[in-house]
Amino acid sequence: MGIISQENEKEKSQIKSFSQFANNFKMGKLLGKSNVRKARGVGVTTIFLNLMAVGFTVKPLTRLLEERDMGGQKDVFYRFMNSVSANWYKFIRLLFSLVLTAILQTSGANGTFVLVLDDTLYKRNRSKNVELLTKIRDHNDGRYYRGFRCLTLGFHFGNTFLPANYRILSSQNKKSRFVEAASDIDKRSVGYKVRQYSMKSSFEMAFDMLQKQSSPARHVLFDSWFSQPMMFKALRGMDLHGVGMLKASKGVFCRFNGKTYNLANLYAQVKDFIHKDDDCVSVGVELLGGTPFSVTFVRDRANKRNWLAIGTTDMSLSGRQVIELYSRRWSIETFFKTVKSFLGFAKGCQSRSFDAVVCSVAVVFTRYLALAWINNGAPKQESFGQLFLKIFDQMHDLSFDEALSIVVMELKNTIVQLDISLDISVKHFFALLPCYFKHLQSLLYCET
Repeated sequence: MGIISQENEKEKSQIKSFSQFANNFKMGKLLGKSNVRKARGVGVTTIFLNLMAVGFTVKPLTRLLEERDMGGQKDVFYRFMNSVSANWYKFIRLLFSLVLTAILQTSGANGTFVLVLDDTLYKRNRSKNVELLTKIRDHNDGRYYRGFRCLTLGFHFGNTFLPANYRILSSQNKKSRFVEAASDIDKRSVGYKVRQYSMKSSFEMAFDMLQKQSSPARHVLFDSWFSQPMMFKALRGMDLHGVGMLKASKGVFCRFNGKTYNLANLYAQVKDFIHKDDDCVSVGVELLGGTPFSVTFVRDRANKRNWLAIGTTDMSLSGRQVIELYSRRWSIETFFKTVKSFLGFAKGCQSRSFDAVVCSVAVVFTRYLALAWINNGAPKQESFGQLFLKIFDQMHDLSFDEALSIVVMELKNTIVQLDISLDISVKHFFALLPCYFKHLQSLLYCET
């Protein structure tokens, strides 16, 4: 990925700023509706925009606060992030709805809309005293880490993925938690409810998010961890269809032709019907309890002994349609990769407060929504990595020492080389400055 030059002012001017994003979506009102209010000092919108901008600098929040490079004192930001009244789950839900509406209106996107459900690790492996810190297992490497799980509900259409809601989860098992929740939290506050949410199961929180979500999607995609009969049945009660990878377990899963089967035995019954050119077959069954269900078996062309099974309650879909629909679940994996690689997920917050952890994820998801909105309005859509570098370059201001060194050096060169009046020398001096100092020319015409 190439370095983007600071000299390309035309390219920079095409990039919408975070301030435009805040104005377009009335960030102040959204924060107010989410009970994020000003106690004293700097306004909440200014604080929030400063926190968003931290992800595009070379310094962490703690260092910026120590150097006083932020728009307020250190305590201002700590009070903001540690607030027990702020409802960040509601804020992301409201902001997502507005961004989705804006993108659909401008892009005219149509087709199949889907919701995607998955979780990822929020690692705090070096921490010891963070509220509700728990031991979690990474399914990728099989190791255990300290931290939380971030259960995320996303919306996917076309080539666009948007985070719609999330929950930060600890553990239901008290023995797995290193630190308990603070005991002095008002039980009427949002902070208390958020802490209670963190100790509930992923299924409960998934249903909670889906019940509060309003979107044109009718299908929910998830991996094998969520593909339980109770999940599919509950989604049908919400007028939604689940589409998930099925796990081959020994337990009874469904009923077919009057007999009960697990997935392996069901595959043995239908594998002879798989056409050599198609490599998949769909079979209609019933989940235990009577819910109509379709299982699509996909066989590995290289090794016919290997197979996968994708299940759905939408009986109108063909096998190929089920496979194509489930392939969109990968969008949430690329989303997790983006926020971890570029946007400071689990890196920008070192606070011990659980409220600050929840707030930090809301800031990261807002950065992503802003980039999605910026990319939608660009003449040519780019990867999030390219967008990150452009905004990083736009926000990376020179330090005072660097700026002063350039000013003194250019002033000395101008005075030595030009034996003319001071007024002409100053004008020529400003003309020689780099592009990011051009706005200083306005000082020449000020009366004071």
